[in-house]
Amino acid sequence: MPREHGAYAQLAFPLLTGLLLSWPSPAALLLVGAAVSFFLANEPLAILLGVRGARLLDREGERARKRAGLLLAAGSVLGGLGLLLGWPVVWPEILPPAGAGLLLIPVVRAGRQKSLPGEILVLTAFSTLVLPLVAASGGDPLRALLAAGVWWLSFLLATLEVHAIKARLKNRGPYRWTRFASPVSAGVLVVVAAWVALGQGRPVVQALGLDEGWRYLPPAAAALLPPAVAILALSVIRVHPRHLKRVGWTLVGANGLTLILLLQG
Repeated sequence: MPREHGAYAQLAFPLLTGLLLSWPSPAALLLVGAAVSFFLANEPLAILLGVRGARLLDREGERARKRAGLLLAAGSVLGGLGLLLGWPVVWPEILPPAGAGLLLIPVVRAGRQKSLPGEILVLTAFSTLVLPLVAASGGDPLRALLAAGVWWLSFLLATLEVHAIKARLKNRGPYRWTRFASPVSAGVLVVVAAWVALGQGRPVVQALGLDEGWRYLPPAAAALLPPAVAILALSVIRVHPRHLKRVGWTLVGANGLTLILLLQG
């Protein structure tokens, strides 16, 4: 099973959003099955590529090969059927998550999946899964785009804060800048999201020619507030790395509120 426990939430929340924003179609359910299959294939693939070390490859290589083959085959079949049933509205929307997933392959091969660029590719692949799922069920594409944006920003803030927590302890490494970037970006997002959630900014939206989608913006902005406020609080408290599990559960709770608010929009 995948070891990156935070990735479970990053996958689950966009999938739930994509399924619940509109009544899920068979094509959407098939695409969910494909996404879960490819996600579960990550760990056996990492073993086969030697990312988990030579000892684990020797001990679990054969089992990992069978598991990876089964999961990749299942994901390909389910994804192919989902695309076939959802054609033609699904295929353009599948490009963002599929593209990010393909870009991850060389990153994983290089053992850089836990670097900041690698984690940004992961959260991009997960957050944009909302787009094909909503398209497959005939939902509103603008609402889907806003929901994907909310998850992308939420996951990005969380990723920056986790790196900042580690950098504050070590005071070295390539991501020391996250110590300042995390609270600043969370603070800016809290202010902007609260401003829009209170109904401000409509003239800006009208100037961009997006007035028709204004009704979705305040709920989407409100949905950003729980994770942004939580991450801002964590950066002010300066949590120790030994408490990362508590940080994870705090963010899961905040993301649960985000999901509820997105579904109310």
